[in-house]
Amino acid sequence: MESYQLFYKSPIGLISTLCNENAIYYIGISRMNFDDDYSIENEPEICKETKHWFDIYFSGNKPDFTPNIEFFGTDFQKKVWTELLSIPFGKTVTYGEIAKRVGCRCPQAVGQVIGQNPLLIIVPCHRVVGANGKLGGYSVGEERKIWLLKNEKAF
Repeated sequence: MESYQLFYKSPIGLISTLCNENAIYYIGISRMNFDDDYSIENEPEICKETKHWFDIYFSGNKPDFTPNIEFFGTDFQKKVWTELLSIPFGKTVTYGEIAKRVGCRCPQAVGQVIGQNPLLIIVPCHRVVGANGKLGGYSVGEERKIWLLKNEKAF
């Protein structure tokens, strides 16, 4: 199956998305900004849907759909990442809450898996915070986590 790379200029940096004809399987955010425009010849529908999702999201609105996604990882990782999809737009939950939901007694183990989330923003790991009110980590920088939460009016 053919793979595609989509680049999307966002307010928090250049987003790089990897997908096949059917699903997105990776979203990362570059620490560098680029001025060039990127386009894909014969862009598959999943790329168009993902761009549309980002357009809605970065305008401060909740998208009413989720592009098809595919996780590659252990069963535990997939369980945690899938649980993240249930966190409502504009809300936050703690690592401990996610751990309870997935039947894990160790919020730190859940935190490690959340830190490995391969589908940033669409799978909203940025909505998970520490029980002490601290933001917790974000693999692409705390300033981006703050921006995303403010965009959703979560605080």
